[in-house]
Amino acid sequence: MVDLSDFLDPGEDEPAEAEAADLAALKACLQALADAVASTNLAVLNGTQGDAAAAAARVQASIGALKRFHDAFTVLDTEGGEQA
Repeated sequence: MVDLSDFLDPGEDEPAEAEAADLAALKACLQALADAVASTNLAVLNGTQGDAAAAAARVQASIGALKRFHDAFTVLDTEGGEQA
């Protein structure tokens, strides 16, 4: 689990580069998760409209976004936080 209190009140023992990397990874996680949700919703809409090709493309986009989320989350997970 990621502790956000360090971002709100950073300690002096942590270098600024690590904070910037953590914030960039957190931003990437949130953006990828939002992309995955949006793509999934659009896939459902395209599926109900009978457009199978568009739905399949949106499912692939959702999978790609989830892979980006996983990659960004591993950066946060390796920074020493506990796993839930």
